[in-house]
Amino acid sequence: MNKYSAFARSCVGASHLRKNIVCQDSSLCAEREKYSFAAVADGHGSPCYLRTERGSRFAVECALECADEFMESLDEAVEILDNSKDRERLFNQLWRSIVSRWHERVEADFAAEPFTEEELSRIPEKQAYYRERYVSGRFMDAYGTTLVFCVMAENFAFCIQIGDGSCSVFFPDGSIVSPVPDDPGCHDNVTTSLCQDNAVLSARNCYFSGDSLPAAVFLGTDGVENSYATETELHGFYIGLARTVSENGLDEGVCQLEEFLPVMTKKGSGDDVSCAGIIELNQLNSGLNRLFHDNQNEQSPTA
Repeated sequence: MNKYSAFARSCVGASHLRKNIVCQDSSLCAEREKYSFAAVADGHGSPCYLRTERGSRFAVECALECADEFMESLDEAVEILDNSKDRERLFNQLWRSIVSRWHERVEADFAAEPFTEEELSRIPEKQAYYRERYVSGRFMDAYGTTLVFCVMAENFAFCIQIGDGSCSVFFPDGSIVSPVPDDPGCHDNVTTSLCQDNAVLSARNCYFSGDSLPAAVFLGTDGVENSYATETELHGFYIGLARTVSENGLDEGVCQLEEFLPVMTKKGSGDDVSCAGIIELNQLNSGLNRLFHDNQNEQSPTA
């Protein structure tokens, strides 16, 4: 059985440090007997989203809870995922469970702790309609967040995402891709969010099985993605992280990642940055060896 290892790290953005704003990202990982889990979530940066850091934390926690229940319900019937229609139906059910549970967590949080005058006073006057909305009891937006998570088991893997951020998948043949379909609702500083009324219809996913299983999946919030000018550069960062893990082991590789994230945000996006992932070390090494070998051949002169 392949042994997958998961990691997750978040770092407050350089611009948030200057403005004394809390980190609005969250990340989470878990390793179960038969699968591993990783997730990142990015709370919205506008001061109108008063509790967005709570919303992002609820998002990764609800995703793990529902993923655990989903995987337990599959039990020995994982072959049902081989049928694309059944798979989409099950993924839709999983996603609806996550959205529903996130709403429950938000509602419970607000019931236990309604907005204070100090919180409401942070909303800029030109966006006073948010204050009116919250006072009237429509408080869901205040917790708005994106979410992307991955589950990787011995015979299959899948990722589900709402909003911006990135999912990059590295294969044993040395290739790396971004397999989750683009969201036309994400552009500039606008993103699809869990707080929206149509959130249950707004998730995208990707699925892998058989010979297409990844060696590693890397997840990043948009603070990571926006720290690089192109997707190729972003993939280069993840390949560099993969090499660090391969050469030094997961624990040391994640320590080096943790040290690098403050540098990334300072030199890059200035935003909060979160990176999480799941790695199968043997397959990762195979992919890196293949990538290095292919690059050497490309650079060698022909006879």
